[in-house]
Amino acid sequence: MIHFLELLYFLLLLQAGLRCLYFWQLKEYRLDRFKDFLTTSQRSQFFLPTRWFLRPKLTLKVFLLIYLSLYFSFILLSFKPQVIFILIAYFGMPITVSLAVLLLKPLTDLITDMIIFLAKLKLTLMPKSLTVIGITGSFGKTSTKEILAHLLAAKYSVCKTKETNNTAIGVALTILKQLNSSHQYFIVEMGAYKIGEIKKICRLVKPKIAVITGITSQHLSLFGGFDNIIKAKSELLDALPPKSLALFNGDNLTTRCLAKTYPHLNTLFYTYPKKPFKTNLLGDYQQLNLQAAVLLSQKLHLPLKIIKTRLAAIPAFKTMMVKKSGIKQSQIIDDSYNANPEGFLQAIEFVNQLEYPRKILITSGIIELGQDSHRIHHQIALKARPVFSYVFVTKPEVYQYFRPVFTAAPDQLINAANPQILFKTLKPLLNSQTVVLLASRLPPPFIHSLCQNRS
Repeated sequence: MIHFLELLYFLLLLQAGLRCLYFWQLKEYRLDRFKDFLTTSQRSQFFLPTRWFLRPKLTLKVFLLIYLSLYFSFILLSFKPQVIFILIAYFGMPITVSLAVLLLKPLTDLITDMIIFLAKLKLTLMPKSLTVIGITGSFGKTSTKEILAHLLAAKYSVCKTKETNNTAIGVALTILKQLNSSHQYFIVEMGAYKIGEIKKICRLVKPKIAVITGITSQHLSLFGGFDNIIKAKSELLDALPPKSLALFNGDNLTTRCLAKTYPHLNTLFYTYPKKPFKTNLLGDYQQLNLQAAVLLSQKLHLPLKIIKTRLAAIPAFKTMMVKKSGIKQSQIIDDSYNANPEGFLQAIEFVNQLEYPRKILITSGIIELGQDSHRIHHQIALKARPVFSYVFVTKPEVYQYFRPVFTAAPDQLINAANPQILFKTLKPLLNSQTVVLLASRLPPPFIHSLCQNRS
């Protein structure tokens, strides 16, 4: 019996450690992102048990961190009186996990630098004919990259960064694992949370063509100001040789103004097409990303006939909006990976065009918006109110942003911070006449629980 209780306690301790590591991994083990996360209501899920089994993607780093965390916990358990330290070890797991992350950081930073150095060395051995295309912006980066790679692959040998791996280490790993001498184009998605990060990627890959997809207040709280966001995205343009081709989102005021400051580049603007492209991608907002990819493909001498054929069957990628069969014959529109203002508003517009008597929005809001959080969430609430019968908000602070917009219809807005209340209220509303939009980041177990096929 004692051994069974010891095993049970160990499993609870392990579960707590995995829960904490889930959030550290979600924030890419970055102190700036994690510090911002601790200012949100979601921090309670880091410190206290939840009904969801949250665990990180299993990697060597995760195994090392969980080993260190459990080691620190067992040190506590060696003290007496035993009962007190059993509780301290369990509820102190967020602290021991964070300590493990901090202790391992110097080693992981050293390994990261070594990987980037090896990637840079490998690039020097690549043929001079290899053309690197850099893509950055506050939204649409992954979609544009995936569409462009699919189009160019009809004629050229193309390598692209995997999924949303848009950091220096992510790009370096792509170079080491996938890039080879037969590739003619290397399409690199570039992301940043502060000034200097895109510059670091550019020093590694030396881009020759750039695409700026649009600039908004995304991650404003980390950048510390909108001007810093512009400076960070401009690092891609600064890295281009004179007369290089640079595509700018012409529907975005910031990128239009930014283009004027780079007269030495061969500047092109793209906007929503007058005649929508025929494609398998959901959402009108993808038309803008399609236009960017089509325009650049044409500049790279890909025939329009081939382009149109390729657009009809674009392979699935991580950030695309998808339809899923929900429980009780409901329809789920899963746009939960995207977490930017532009994409959120476009997702609402997409659902608005669907013919369902009952429409439901479930959202956690958008993270890292800083001082623009209230304004942007207010804008989203105004857009959502006439479209949805019910709006479930899983974060208290986002609920407070939405609340003034729903004053005239308070029953339409539901504070769903408690998962039990969310399920209890939501399930009776689901049937064949219901469509549910999942917008912005939500726990994967929750998404799976709503889907008919939970595999």
